Order: sequence, then C-alpha cells, then structure tokens
Amino acid sequence: MTGASQQQTPPFKPADVLNAHIMGDERSMYALFDYLRANDPVALVEHPDYRPFWSLSRYDDIKRIGSENDRFLSAPRTVLIPTAFEEALLERFGTRNGLETLIHMDRPKHLKLRKVTREWFLPRSIESLRAEVEALSKEFVDKMQEMGSECDFVRDIALLFPLRIILSILGLPREAEGTMLKLTQEMFGSQDPALQRADSETAGLEVLNDFGAYFSEVIEDRKKNPKDDLATVLANAEVDGEPMNVLDQASYFIITASAGHDTTSAAIGGGMKALLEHPDQLALWRGRPDLDVGAAKEVIRWVSPVRHMVRTATESLELHGKQIQAGDNIALWYPAANRDPQAFDHPNRLDLLRDPKQQLAFGYGSHMCLGQHLAAMEVGCFFRELLPRLKDMQFNGDPEWIKAIFVGGLKSMPVRYTLT
Repeated sequence: MTGASQQQTPPFKPADVLNAHIMGDERSMYALFDYLRANDPVALVEHPDYRPFWSLSRYDDIKRIGSENDRFLSAPRTVLIPTAFEEALLERFGTRNGLETLIHMDRPKHLKLRKVTREWFLPRSIESLRAEVEALSKEFVDKMQEMGSECDFVRDIALLFPLRIILSILGLPREAEGTMLKLTQEMFGSQDPALQRADSETAGLEVLNDFGAYFSEVIEDRKKNPKDDLATVLANAEVDGEPMNVLDQASYFIITASAGHDTTSAAIGGGMKALLEHPDQLALWRGRPDLDVGAAKEVIRWVSPVRHMVRTATESLELHGKQIQAGDNIALWYPAANRDPQAFDHPNRLDLLRDPKQQLAFGYGSHMCLGQHLAAMEVGCFFRELLPRLKDMQFNGDPEWIKAIFVGGLKSMPVRYTLT
C-alpha cells in the first residue's frame, strides 16, 4: 500500500492461554508468552467458557503477587476451570476447585495443614531418602540398558521413576502404580484427547471419585494398621485437636500421589530433551557432580511443569496501567516468568551454572512447593546415574507434548541410545 501501512493481525490474543493446543506445544507456548510479556503483560482474558481473569506474564509481577499471600488469595479459585465444570464441582464437593489441598488454601488453615507433613519434606528428611532414590535411579537406568538401544524415554522411564518413589514414601504397593498413573494422567490431561477419560460431561467428577474411593480404603487400613509411612500420617492426622476433615484428607492424598510424581516426571522428560538440545550442558553435568542440585533446579526452570496458579485480589490495585479490582482473579504464568529476559540472561538457553534460587517453578511465598527438595533430589540423582553411562542418545521420533493449560510436559519422546 502507498501512503499507509497495512495493519497486521497480532499473532496471539490473551485468550490463547486457554488454548490447550497452543499451551501444549513448547514453541507456541513460549512464543505466546513472549508476545504477551512485550505487548500486554497484564492482559484481561474474556472467554465464553471461563470466568474473566487477568493474565500476568512478567517475572516481577508474578513474584510480587505470589509472595503477598494475604492480599492475593488462593481461594476460592486456584486453577482455571471452565465455568460449567466449576459449578459441577461446587455442587458435588462444596468447592469450586473440587479438591481442598494446600494449593487451594489460605491462612490460617493452610499453615495448619502444611504442618501435617512438613517434617516429611524437610531437607534433612529428604536426605534420608537419598540411598533409596539412588538405588531406584540405577534400577531405571539398568532398565534402559536391558531394553537395548531404543525406548520411549518419557513413557518407559520418566513417568515411572518418580511414581515409584512417591508411592514408596506413601507406603503404597507397586501394584498401585498403574492405577495412580492412569488417574493422574486423566486428571491433569483432561484436555488431551489421548489422555482424558472417555468424553462425557461427568468424566472429571468420575476421576476425582475414583481417586477418593481408592484412598478411602487406604485411610481405613492405616487407621487399623498404622505403619511407618506417609499414608499413616495422613490417615491419622489431627487439626486443632480433631480428625482431619474428610475432604481435606482425601485431597491431601490425591495431591501427594499425583503432583508428587507428575511434575517431577515432566522435569526429567523435558530435562532430557533439553540436554540433548544443549550437548555442551550435558557434557558439563556429566563431569560435575557438584552441580547436581543447581542443575536439577535449572532443568525444572526450563520445563516449568506447573503452568499457572490463580489468585484473587482482596483490594484494588493498578498494574502497568490496568485497574485490577478487589475480587478479580489473576493468573500467574510460571513458564512466562521463568523465560523473562528482564529476570534471566539468555532465558531460552539451558545454563546449568545459573543461580538456581531465582526460578519460580516451585511458586513463591508461603505456598512454595512442599516437595521441592524431593523433586530436586530425584532429578539430580537420576541424571547423576544416567549421564556418566550415556555414550550417545538421539531422538528417534518427534517428542509429543500434553495438551494442557495447568500441568504440562512431554507425553512421549522416542530415543535411540548407547549405554555403558
């Protein structure tokens, strides 16, 4: 055109954060966040299937909102859920989230329930598990060797290794692994046609009901037959001198058994992909055992398995010229924060020497992930076992990502390799 510039359609719109196909692809998700961070860092998202919310994509804003836990509440809405399903959850469970876990609670209840398992997840307690985690790391790398020279690294290894560990901590039998994996994938993969339960209006409710039914039997057993495991602690826990609320108790089991392995699985699978794409970093880690914890946290920054949490403002505020009102919902996008060039030098480069304390993949503030030390140990121990034995690895097909907006990662990654 002469004398005028043709207006171009923006490549993304704020509501794309609700598109599981965009969010379920590494390249398009980060391209979306780059666009929002530069052009609309406090974006109002309006979608016919969801309640309106503000979408944040800059590190400093996400860290600020995430740290002020009394001004920006986890209740009543913690995750972006379609309005119709949210109402069904409210009717069935009495909460819009369906569950009442630590991530859904505010003070003082949050602190009281966090104390129930706090001792189990302190660094000294996690360190006592090191020998078991190292033994299982060897077992799974040996499994790779026994499989020959090819496997699906995600399905055969990354999904199963952290699952084995969390079920061991809970005191659940190995026979439960298939059930726990299936229910976890159906819950977190509800937007993915390959993972979701048979399409029906009640599928999400059915998954939660099945989780609850399984753990109700575990609770009854541990009340009658207590053991030295986390399931016994949860089954017999008291809050304010009374037995834990039934919904709180079931939710505690569900979040521990699901998020306790799924996010770490995503970090290991996505971490292996990143190391193959950054061979200099693979070689660095192979020769530097002292990097294990920091390197593990850099891998977790890179993958950022938990995509978002929602907070509700208790008072009005202005942020980058936008007026957020008391009662408004705010979505905090952790992958966007962890690739913000204002917070990280070369954020799209895997750098195992990066300061591990800066990343926000575990959240921030009083809701910082209770299992962060366990996750870092698992990732560190697994790669410490694998990398020195790995002579060669390459992709043997295209990696596939879970179509999801809440918790995401790879669902398949075929590889060819040589192990010693």
